[in-house]
Amino acid sequence: TTRCTLACPRCARTIMTENFGKKSLPTTDINLDDLENFIDIPLDEIMLCGVYGDPIYHRKFNELIKLSKRKAKKVSIVTNGGYRTQSWWKSIVENLDSTDDITFSIDGTPENFTNYRINGDWESTLVGLTECVNSSVKTIWKYIPFSYNDDDIESTRKLALDLGIDNFEISHGDRWEIDDWLMPKNKKFLNSRYSIQEDFKYQDKRELDIDPLCKDQKKHYISANGYYMPCCYAGDHRFYYKSIWWKNKDQYNIKTTKLSQQLTNFNEFYKTIHTNKTDYCLFSCGKC
Repeated sequence: TTRCTLACPRCARTIMTENFGKKSLPTTDINLDDLENFIDIPLDEIMLCGVYGDPIYHRKFNELIKLSKRKAKKVSIVTNGGYRTQSWWKSIVENLDSTDDITFSIDGTPENFTNYRINGDWESTLVGLTECVNSSVKTIWKYIPFSYNDDDIESTRKLALDLGIDNFEISHGDRWEIDDWLMPKNKKFLNSRYSIQEDFKYQDKRELDIDPLCKDQKKHYISANGYYMPCCYAGDHRFYYKSIWWKNKDQYNIKTTKLSQQLTNFNEFYKTIHTNKTDYCLFSCGKC
């Protein structure tokens, strides 16, 4: 979905709407009938994760989970988890089991996580955390260190474990701007790809090699408006409208194609990845 309650400063959604206005991002939910018909092979996992929205705000989220459970061995959900009721969460976890997991993206303590997760609401997020902890689903607290919270990691880890969260995971960020006030004080928390992205964004370096995260060909991306792509970076507005995925988008429409067809398309795309060096590949998978 492209629906979200937050305004995270380094999110592509926030950047797009600030630069081009709210009308640049139409509100949409992936069509369930199209998705049902598109997935024509068994899957190990379906991950419901935000790129331009938070998945739990899909208007038919429960039906989306049921569909995903029919199509894959495992369902993973990544969300901030706010603004849903206890009864809503109960209806969600009833359709999940111990093979599935829900990741709550909460970057800081209950008092300061809204410095990045702007408009976040701890009280309602806690409702979701509690309901999921009391179910069979595996729970994860994902924490991106920023300048305002990199001293709070251990106290937040303790809080998460006290609440019954199964895993507390540090996620090293890579979305920093020049002299970014959000950048963590301790540089060990910078993602290893950060320097490469800096070179690409600000020095326009193109002589990088590609170390593709998609090389095992196990992960693929479908946008909220129903188009297949090799990864979510290909769908980022900074790259999408200059790419084959936009120019030839009818070929990648899940309404009229099948996943098995798109895997063949992917194989053709992958053959050229080291020679074409597209922007989104350099940005997300470039290496010195």
